Amino acid sequence: MNAAIAGAAWVLPLTFALLALGAALILLRLVRGPRAPDRVVAIDALSMIAIAAIALLALATAQPMLLDAAVVLSLVSFLGTTAFILLFRRRGRGADEAATGADARLLAAGAAPGSTSAQAPGTEPEARETRTGGGAAPARRIREARANGEAAQ
Repeated sequence: MNAAIAGAAWVLPLTFALLALGAALILLRLVRGPRAPDRVVAIDALSMIAIAAIALLALATAQPMLLDAAVVLSLVSFLGTTAFILLFRRRGRGADEAATGADARLLAAGAAPGSTSAQAPGTEPEARETRTGGGAAPARRIREARANGEAAQ
């Protein structure tokens, strides 16, 4: 391995400094959160910075064996990130279909979840009716509940 690259005297230290700055910002995200998935992404980003630092160290010291360590770290990081998916996998509703207060009231009244109160009564899309699995009956109950004023904001 040849470390005599153009500008190596200033490029490699600058790159190490920028990696350190990035790691500091990612550590801030890791500590502050606000949610667990944010922390998982921060851990994954820190592992990528560690891989880059090991590769730079291999270049700076002309030690090609360090690249093997970088490859192993990348594989372990991938497996760790994949394992975190199992922690955050939700059953039933997806993260983008969180229940709202109106949905909770409609569920208590026996209607289907997932509808929004911004839609006008009677304009429920056909895709929603078939996706809920109950055909037109849940959509009809939602329209009736809205007409009775149960889902008023």
